[in-house]
Amino acid sequence: MNARHEALAPQEIPLVAVDTMNRTHQEEVALVNALARLLQKAESEPPDVEALDRALQEWIEHTRAHFERENRWMEEYGFPAYPVHAQEHATVLEQLQAVASSWRQNRETGPLVEFVFELWPQWFLHHVNTMDTVTAQFLSPHLD
Repeated sequence: MNARHEALAPQEIPLVAVDTMNRTHQEEVALVNALARLLQKAESEPPDVEALDRALQEWIEHTRAHFERENRWMEEYGFPAYPVHAQEHATVLEQLQAVASSWRQNRETGPLVEFVFELWPQWFLHHVNTMDTVTAQFLSPHLD
């Protein structure tokens, strides 16, 4: 893993038609990148378990609030693909929680590294480029 590599560079985040969603995506990437820096540091020294725990919990809490807000908007404004979009939120939140649970039990950084640097960024970019883009276009007359 390259020491300068981040899970995602902020400029890589696709913009959608709702500014609130864009800000939430920026916040989420900042939280993931903070966790990524802790994982990079753990390559050359023992992991800072407390800092990793805090960073992971912040990410989970932010993600939960992010998804709940989007789900509420989709339901409130009658977005037709709400069930599919909400299910994808539920699936990735479960994956994040499973990785966090594994970390808390085993204190092994490998699964976290894979999720933070590979799995989540791929999912996130695809999700924003597809589901969030369409959802934001639908919601834009009602929000911001």
